[in-house]
Amino acid sequence: MLLVLVVGAVGFGLTGEKAHEVHKMSVRAAKGENLGCEAMAMNPLREDSYPELSNTVREYYEQLEGSAGFVESYDNIRVYTKLGKKTGSYLVFVRYEMKIQDIYTKVPGLGTLYAEQNGTSGGYEIKSGEDSEMKDYAAVISAHEDVQKLFAEVNEDYAQALASDALLREALSDLRDAYENPAEN
Repeated sequence: MLLVLVVGAVGFGLTGEKAHEVHKMSVRAAKGENLGCEAMAMNPLREDSYPELSNTVREYYEQLEGSAGFVESYDNIRVYTKLGKKTGSYLVFVRYEMKIQDIYTKVPGLGTLYAEQNGTSGGYEIKSGEDSEMKDYAAVISAHEDVQKLFAEVNEDYAQALASDALLREALSDLRDAYENPAEN
């Protein structure tokens, strides 16, 4: 009889823990969080899966062209996404080739953005700023193997571009100096 009570109490305790965990997950889902988004298996890197989001990202880069005096254009833009922490949000990796004025060879690059779907219009908005929660999330997602592979591909393309064009190397060195030492320029 005592054995039945002990087994019953242990079983009830385990059931209670599972119910508590299910409740925690249900609360997170009700708050609009993407469950499992931090796990690579649950959140694979996808290319151009959301056409409206991809268009918003391309428009964002068109605006960047006008704001940076040395950039002639961003070409061959490819948009990769992972689910963001909240429902309707995405961590966006943007692969591009940047054309610098007066330089023939384009610079391969990779940008990271955070986008959220607007609840009213349904369109997407690029979120910028120094939100530490977004930065922390981006750091977790950037460690995923599929994102690391994308980083490696872009780094290889970048190294090849630099190796092929001395003028590009000089221009990028000048730009780096201008950013690192703005008072001297």
